[in-house]
Amino acid sequence: MKRFIPFIYGLFLCVLLATSAQAKSASVRILYVNDFHGFAEPYTPLGSDEALGGIAYLAADARRLGKVLPSLFLSAGDMIQGSNWTNLFRGASVIEVMNEMGFDAMVVGNHEFDFGKEVLEERVSEARFPILGANIVGFDTVLKPYVTRDIAGIEIIIIGVVTDETPVTTDPRNVAGLKFVPPAETVEKYIRQVKRPGDIVVVLSHIGYANDRVLAEKAKGIDVIVGGHSHTKLEKPVVVGDTIIVQAWEHAKALGVLDLTVEDGRISGFEGHLDEIRPVGKAD
Repeated sequence: MKRFIPFIYGLFLCVLLATSAQAKSASVRILYVNDFHGFAEPYTPLGSDEALGGIAYLAADARRLGKVLPSLFLSAGDMIQGSNWTNLFRGASVIEVMNEMGFDAMVVGNHEFDFGKEVLEERVSEARFPILGANIVGFDTVLKPYVTRDIAGIEIIIIGVVTDETPVTTDPRNVAGLKFVPPAETVEKYIRQVKRPGDIVVVLSHIGYANDRVLAEKAKGIDVIVGGHSHTKLEKPVVVGDTIIVQAWEHAKALGVLDLTVEDGRISGFEGHLDEIRPVGKAD
């Protein structure tokens, strides 16, 4: 029996080393915005005594913060419609700026349809980043349902869903012939189809904060929801079940920052905040 002890010990050591080699541990940063609506210039919000926002200042902030950790830069929709600057160009000016800012993905918002399907298709073709809409039937050749990104060796699946109330929150003629499937049903379908052990699932959601909470309860397997549509100022991440929910207010007045620690394919820790964009006295 004694002669087998070195063999058993060596076998145990090999298994331990192999297991350690397979384990993945990394820190990942998610930067996010939502409901920009083309507010490119700083302005003083009602009830405030200082100006906030400004897409140039937000871009500089995102560039600075994105250098700290391996990062994703995401938009949760309603980017191309709202201000005179973007409406005049039917969203082309916003897409041009987003291209320069280096976004990794965006979910289509209900107001992305305000100029009609043909214009939206043109904007999508101009974007150098994927624009998502997994729960829209009839626009499949224009919008992607999901994308995957390898960040620091961690495979991240990004699924995009928009409110199924879009036909009544834009002119119905703008979405004629399209069907908007309930978001939870869609997210569950794609998690079943594409998620593998060790993958992190991020849902880019344009359905509103209250519905994000419902989505987290219904669709199991979501690690993070980056939300929009309700213009909610979530200064800190909110956890529902096993899902982290974030949202970054509106009009480029804040940049969301969410840092994830991933170990062995699971989020073992997180920290997040909103970095308010103040054009005066902003740090380099």
